[in-house]
Amino acid sequence: MTHHADRAARPPFTYVDGVLSVGGLPLDQVVAGTGTPAYVYDLDWVAAAWQRLAAAVAPIGGRGLYSVKANANLALLRRLAGMGAGFDVVSGGELLRVLRAGADPALVVFAGVGKTAAELAMAVEHGVLVHVESADELGRLQRIAAGAGRLARFAIRVNPDVEVDTHVHIQTGHDDAKFGVPVLLAQELLGRAAKGEYPACQALGVHIHVGSQLPDPDGMVSGARIGLEVLETGRAAGLALDWLDVGGGLPVDYGGGQAAGPEAFAAALGDVVAGHDVVVGIEPGRALVAAAGALVSAVLYRKHRAAGRMLVLDTGMHHLLRPALYQARHRFVPVHAAAAAGPTELVGPICESTDVLADGVDLPDLAPGDLVAILDAGAYAMTMASNYNSQPRPPEIVVEHGTARVSRRRETWEDQLAWEG
Repeated sequence: MTHHADRAARPPFTYVDGVLSVGGLPLDQVVAGTGTPAYVYDLDWVAAAWQRLAAAVAPIGGRGLYSVKANANLALLRRLAGMGAGFDVVSGGELLRVLRAGADPALVVFAGVGKTAAELAMAVEHGVLVHVESADELGRLQRIAAGAGRLARFAIRVNPDVEVDTHVHIQTGHDDAKFGVPVLLAQELLGRAAKGEYPACQALGVHIHVGSQLPDPDGMVSGARIGLEVLETGRAAGLALDWLDVGGGLPVDYGGGQAAGPEAFAAALGDVVAGHDVVVGIEPGRALVAAAGALVSAVLYRKHRAAGRMLVLDTGMHHLLRPALYQARHRFVPVHAAAAAGPTELVGPICESTDVLADGVDLPDLAPGDLVAILDAGAYAMTMASNYNSQPRPPEIVVEHGTARVSRRRETWEDQLAWEG
């Protein structure tokens, strides 16, 4: 295992002298200035995870792209951009974030089924690669690029009709999914491009993505084979295609174990793309940032019911939606180590019966004011937070090189009124 792989395999949050710590700093002190709830990210861990990915895909001619929708924190994006990372964005807002963070536009791809004219114009202006997801979108891209007097770069997103063993809400490559175009239509669009029907658009390749939390490389490999078939059809029509983006989906074990790493996915893909002279794009998000984040919360109240203990926390589904949306399970640990006292249900303040973060968690007998850390909260957490019940979103604190700083302040009640007249 390489140094970077070893660093990325070690948990970023560990107990030191009985206090949960990150980057050598006690977590209670990290959040002392902002209070709770607060997101905390270990950017050194993210950097090591990125270096591990880059080292894994280099032997197969691969290029890593960070999937921004997992965590769009600007400090995190700047750290990755400074390391030469590529980025996968799915909105104009995400594109603006990576550009503001210093990303090289040539290393940015723009996916998403519903890009607006303004978003496509922004992509054309900056020369990012557009992953086109419909015939209508390609036509609109042609008109926008021609009107701007520019050459748009695009790849076709193919729906490979591949089902993978993951949660139904994060399967994206099956026939009924909204993403991409069928194989035959992809081949037709590339053929039309080869005939000059889109003179302001330069075709570069093919994009596929079969889903998230892939248990093994098999689904990605199946999608890659189909993507290669479409790419070779485009080459046969006369296009100089060399981009095969196989999407993301590298998994995270939310129980704290080791999931399949980028080395396994790269090795499996290497066997497929050998001899095809393509650049392989791979777009992990969760695998690079989930473990690096924790949501630190305080106990507000204790409730005792016939079914057992319940703790009301100062955070909930408005800050961490995954348990309510995906039935996801996170690890909950006390910031100050203590003996477990039995199963506990953890709920938030939101006026919804679905605002249950976890049940059956073996925790100490915590009292109001005690701190709890929700682990593996670096991905699809703050990016999915909302102001439901007119609740403010929490601050984000980043830890790097042994220091902690607030990278995004806590919202206030007044902030939420600023946009209204």
